Parts: sequence; structure tokens; C-alpha cells
Amino acid sequence: MSVSKVQKPDVLILCGGLGTRFREVREDIPKALAPVQGVPFIDLLLNDFIHQGFRRIILATGHLGSQLEYHVKQRNDAEYIISCEPIPLGTGGAIKFAEIHFRSKQILILNGDSSINCDFNSLLEFHHNNYADMSILLSSATKGDDYGNVKINNENRITVFSEKPKKSESYSELSLINAGVYCLNCSLLSNLDPKVEYSIEKDWIPSWLQYHCILGLNTEQSVHDIGTPERYKELQTMFQEKISQDTINKTK
Repeated sequence: MSVSKVQKPDVLILCGGLGTRFREVREDIPKALAPVQGVPFIDLLLNDFIHQGFRRIILATGHLGSQLEYHVKQRNDAEYIISCEPIPLGTGGAIKFAEIHFRSKQILILNGDSSINCDFNSLLEFHHNNYADMSILLSSATKGDDYGNVKINNENRITVFSEKPKKSESYSELSLINAGVYCLNCSLLSNLDPKVEYSIEKDWIPSWLQYHCILGLNTEQSVHDIGTPERYKELQTMFQEKISQDTINKTK
């Protein structure tokens, strides 16, 4: 089934992390508002979703969430809903807590501190065409033990999912990286307790592999994140080079 023939799902962006490592850069703003060449990181994500036709976006907030709420409420290009967790609930708990706002049967989920050049509609089409319970965007370009390492079989079914494995158990040489973009059937959330701290990467996905159809869609695009001061600096440099190249192209 082509995704163009189905209604676009709600989008959920996970922005509630404490940003402990990012505080070395800024302590006064949530990580999602970190400026990248003058543009708040969250706007880079939102602009991409708007460009691809998504119009209902939920932000799961927590630490310094009122600043993020004020910021997105200044936009008028989509319906923005805030789901502010009362206590830190982890990535999974934040999804479950936001469930009350979901109107679609599937939810498109994105980490609020990372980005990847992605056609989200291709992921949705892959999900629908393969009757998946959950589809995860994977990157073959990014490597490292600081990411979720994933293996898939010839049918794109995920067989191994190891979130930030120890070096002694690393799969990085043979596996793909979790790009932090998920299409999830909301029915998988029905039996989970609300207001409980869960990790989607450590608690949910590994346990779902045996009982549900969890698929991975590979892309050759790299994952970019602002989770550490070093990666935040790298992203600043990358965007400055892109801006410079765009300027050159416009003058030709």
C-alpha cells in the first residue's frame, strides 16, 4: 500500500531528556533548543516534517520543557501538542505517557537530539507494505559503540538489537546503527503501564523481537546528533560548510 493512499500519522518527537552531557555547552536551555548556526535544533527537525507534509506533531517534553513549549507555540504551520512528563520516564515511558494524544493507528517517532536526511514517507510505505508492527530506520554510514547496534536478516527482520553495547560485546563491525526514527503500531502500547519509566531501546525492542514483526529499513545516510559537546560542535561545522556551499551555488 502506498503511504500516499493512507493518512499521514501523528509525529512524536522525544525531547524530555535531562541533557546531562549537553550541559557542558548550555545549562539554561533544553537540548532541543540548542542553536545550530543560529537556528534552534528543534526547528531543523520541524521544518523537515512540515516540508514532507506532516501537520500534527506531538512533543514529549520534560527538563526545561516550558521553554520548548513557548518556542513551538510561536509557529503556525502545524498543530503542535505538548506532552510534558511530570517525572523522567525514559524514552519508552514518554511514548506511553503521550499516548493519550495519539489519533492515528501508527505513530512516527523521532529522537529530539538527532537528525538524518530521511524520506519519512518511504519508511511509512515500507512499514505498511511489510505489515510490520514496528519499523526502525537504520544507518550503514554511522558506526560506533555509542549507538544502538542492530542486525537484520535477509527479510529485513531485526535479529539483534543492542543499545550502546560494551566494547566486549560490540556488533559495530557487522551491524547497522539505530537512527532513532521509528514507525510504531500504537496497539503495541496497550498493555504497558502508564507513568512507569521505560527505555524503548533497552526494555521494549529487545523483548518485542521474539513476538512481533520488528523490521529495519537501511539507509546510507549518516546520523547527526547533539548528544555530546563534541558532536554538537561537529554539527555546527557541518552546517556552516553547507551554508557556505549554498551561498557559493547561489552566486554561480
